[in-house]
Amino acid sequence: MVSVLGLQSFQPSSAPPRLDGGIYSVAVIGLGMVGSAACRHLSSGSLSVVGIGPSEPLDWKSHTEIFASHYDQGRITRIVDRDTVWSKLAARSINSYEQIEKESGISFHGKVGSLRVSPFYGQEADSLAKSLQVGTDNGACTELINGGDALKFKFPYLQFKSEEVGAMEYGGAGYINPRETVKAQLEAAQRRGVSILRELVTKIEPFSDGVRIFTNGESMILAKKVLICTEAYTNFILPGRKLDLRTQAVSILLAEIASDEQRRLQGMPSFIWRLDAHPFLHSVYGCPPVVYPDGKTYVKIGGTAWEPRYVSNREEFLHWFHSDGAKDETEALLDVLTTLLPGLSIKSLATKPCVVSYTAHGYPYIDSLDDEQLDEARIFVAVGGCGASAKSSDEIARMACLLVENGKWSYDLDAALFKAVFLDETET
Repeated sequence: MVSVLGLQSFQPSSAPPRLDGGIYSVAVIGLGMVGSAACRHLSSGSLSVVGIGPSEPLDWKSHTEIFASHYDQGRITRIVDRDTVWSKLAARSINSYEQIEKESGISFHGKVGSLRVSPFYGQEADSLAKSLQVGTDNGACTELINGGDALKFKFPYLQFKSEEVGAMEYGGAGYINPRETVKAQLEAAQRRGVSILRELVTKIEPFSDGVRIFTNGESMILAKKVLICTEAYTNFILPGRKLDLRTQAVSILLAEIASDEQRRLQGMPSFIWRLDAHPFLHSVYGCPPVVYPDGKTYVKIGGTAWEPRYVSNREEFLHWFHSDGAKDETEALLDVLTTLLPGLSIKSLATKPCVVSYTAHGYPYIDSLDDEQLDEARIFVAVGGCGASAKSSDEIARMACLLVENGKWSYDLDAALFKAVFLDETET
């Protein structure tokens, strides 16, 4: 198997002008899915805003700085979820996609629907029934497909057992293209006057009037406030206490298919499949055929392993992103994919390493990190996607931007759900 290397998707790199006497109102650090959305949300008022973060590396194998997991073409988007908070965030984000596309002129949303399947529907430990109810409560348009034969009738290319039940979500469910989503958010933000600096932040230093931000390009940016959206790399630049963030290393399998298979799989939804006693994987997720930057069309599949791998320091991060992923994981994914899509004609296989950051409570950290004695908070975070933030990134960013702008919590979900948890609070 070979690794699929990303391509730069957005690359303005000139140093931004300094505004308001040399200091920005807000600097957003990290220009992934949440950071790019934050730039757009903060640009809607009178604030002077700069977004700072490197472009996607052209060659992963020679790159030695940071990586990001949004270097991809397909992520599931859906409202159906067993957790009502994640379901609400998804619903609100999905409702914003059309406006972002219109404002930027960049399309990123594939409305192909999303299918969630379980062999344990109705059993005590199953989450499908609850997910269906929570999703419906939050506005999802859904259909229960009861049994493998019914699933086969609706999706003749998919293979499930007779006892398996599916929840099909329509409307805005399907997938988004992460690279194009980020590009759209930044395009909209720049049209509103946000400056973009494509450099890597190496240090954050609070001072009496705000924050000094240093980059690998020898820039020094001044801002009254900073919003950090750097996910797995956050603790590497925090000036004080470190957050309780666990970073899981996961592998993605991409199966290249030819035009005849693309026609056969036309209309295929994104999917989540709870597996029945698979020795390696608890469940899998995937996207229908999508064109990648190398011009090839791939079906993507990833999964949740029973025994996750973690990375914690710079050396482990670099080693992981220079790899082709974990062989045992990608072999398990291939096994499941060929079971799900029997007879799939695969031209080639590619693998990709990825990381997912988990918080202590299962929701993003959206909080101020300043000493409570300060008159005005300066350092804010919106990090910890917990494997569920891509589809909800616009609303996560909006929540964080309200906090940054107002200096206090002003969102209709409880602030305690998103409170930052520090390592020294959880270490034993």
